[in-house]
This record gives sequence, C-alpha cells and structure tokens, in this order.
Amino acid sequence: MLHYEKAVESKRRPGQRRIEVFSPKIKRRLTLFSRDSHDAWLLLEADPTVQTFCERPAYVEGDAGRVLDFWVDQGGHSSFWTLSGDETESESLPRTAHGVTLRVLRRPDLIAFAMRSQNWAQIVPYRVSFMRHADGRLQKDILARLAKPHRLERIEAAFHPLDISVVRAALFELLADGRVVAPDLDFAPLGLDTVFRTSTS
Repeated sequence: MLHYEKAVESKRRPGQRRIEVFSPKIKRRLTLFSRDSHDAWLLLEADPTVQTFCERPAYVEGDAGRVLDFWVDQGGHSSFWTLSGDETESESLPRTAHGVTLRVLRRPDLIAFAMRSQNWAQIVPYRVSFMRHADGRLQKDILARLAKPHRLERIEAAFHPLDISVVRAALFELLADGRVVAPDLDFAPLGLDTVFRTSTS
C-alpha cells in the first residue's frame, strides 16, 4: 500500500488563504490553503478509524495539474480525498488515482458535518496543549466512570479539584481514540450538557 508523509510542492494562488495548524493525530504541522481543507482536516482528526493522513500527497495525474487534497489511511484501507465546490469538476474526476480510491467531498458534504467540525475546532487545542503531559491514570479513571453516560459538567465535578483543562484533555484523548463517544457532537455545540459514554464497538 502506498504511504504518504509529505505534501507535494504546490504554489498558493493569489488571494488564497494560508492556515497553519498542528495535528495531534500525525504529530506535525500542516499548511492548508482553504476553509474547506481546514474543515476536512478536522473531520480526519475526529474520526478514530483514521490512523494517519497526509495533506496534498500527490497530483491526480503525473507531476502537475490538480493536487489531491488528502491521503487517508484507515488501517488496511486507504483513499484520496478531493475537495470540490463544482459539480462539473466532481464528475470529471477519475474514480481512482495511483490505484487508490478517490473520494470527492463537495461543499454540501462539508456543510452536513459543520457542527462536528466546529466542535473539533475546540477539542483539538486541548489535545495539542497536553500532548506531552498525557495522564494515562486519569484517562482510566474517566473511562471507568463513563460506563454510565455522564454530562461534561458531571465529569469535571467528579475530578475536582483537578483543573478542568486537564480533565478535558484526558477525556478528549479517549474520544479521539474511539474509546469514548459523544454522538451529540454531530448535532449540538460542545458544552457542559454534552453527554459522553464508553464506546460499545
């Protein structure tokens, strides 16, 4: 299976955004050139089945032209993601590139996941800030407590006087790993009423 770790050289178009982010999943900095690519990156961070990914991994064909937006590895299965706001362009793209399935995400697809992206835009900074200070014991204690669903407010209160940032970082690490789930994050803003529980899968 092909593996990509570094973005291909590509020039930013005049007026195009430049967004610098750090990925806790792949533990390195990324440069993104659009709001859509930023939102797609957050979806990758949110998906525990995604093991690794790479931004702008290759061109659709050869060494020039249309750049693929992401290569995504979900453990034994990989795909390319291409972002397209134009239905005509979407239809003109091939179904595979370099022998790998090509998935086209259009703007309506990203809008459908807008709440998930907004919530993970708040979650990722906790994971980045505490990457070097992960508290495995706290994670185990939280996991044990979440055998029954708990609201975020109750989780934080249960571990008082620990700083809520420490508690949230441990909780969100479990969420990113898929050991904890919070289905409401797809439909409602992250808040003290958000319910978390252990995953049944």
